[in-house]
Amino acid sequence: MCKSLNLSITVKNDEINYGSERFFSNETELLDDYLHTLFMNGQIYLDYHLIKVCDHEYTAFVNVPDIKSIESKFNNEYVNRSYKYLTVKIEKSDKNILYSHNCNCNDILYYILQGSSEFGTASPVTCGKCGYEVPLYKIPHLFCEQEHFSLLSWQKCYASVENLWINSLSDRFTKNQLNNPASALNKTAFELRQELEKKIGKPVYLELSKTELPISSVKEQDDVLCPRCCQKMTKCEYQVFSGKMYKCDICRVINIK
Repeated sequence: MCKSLNLSITVKNDEINYGSERFFSNETELLDDYLHTLFMNGQIYLDYHLIKVCDHEYTAFVNVPDIKSIESKFNNEYVNRSYKYLTVKIEKSDKNILYSHNCNCNDILYYILQGSSEFGTASPVTCGKCGYEVPLYKIPHLFCEQEHFSLLSWQKCYASVENLWINSLSDRFTKNQLNNPASALNKTAFELRQELEKKIGKPVYLELSKTELPISSVKEQDDVLCPRCCQKMTKCEYQVFSGKMYKCDICRVINIK
């Protein structure tokens, strides 16, 4: 369950020489760098707020996947470049019921990469067994990155295209980006899926629920064909979303009929 935390942050002002720093030139930029890099590393969600209490002392209101995610052992090099000048203490924590549950499965059979915003997820990576999101701080960084830049950028781009399509239903370009497995948007998604699978070491499927599924018109009317290779898809072991879920093990695609 997502937690809402009140963080007491004190800036070690006497230890900072802003003139020698590359990424922040004052106290405001230092704190912004800390919170933004926490988000990019999957340790907090984007809806954070910062309140100044007095000189060099602040209160940050953040939502986190769980209470452990804020621990310094999960910091990457970008978080630590500002964290070393701060003293951070958790003053209060409460459950945030506006966020969905997080995955707590001990053995995840496979993962699902999804960009759709209809489920209200904060992480684009979902457990294929329970259907809950997997916090990004538990996911390896992709490619040669030291944060989740590619995953979060694709998720933001997907949500923008999806919202544009919803608000302009006659727009064929945005519909094609969502529906066509060969579109530029989904091409990037397949590259992310492949890299995720390589880093995690378990199957990762791309969820294409917006695709208009082709139905076999020969004998079995319920046969669902993969939108990428047109081979018959099989029912998923776990039905974690609304509707019937099918997967193609060849293309690593999941669709909802």
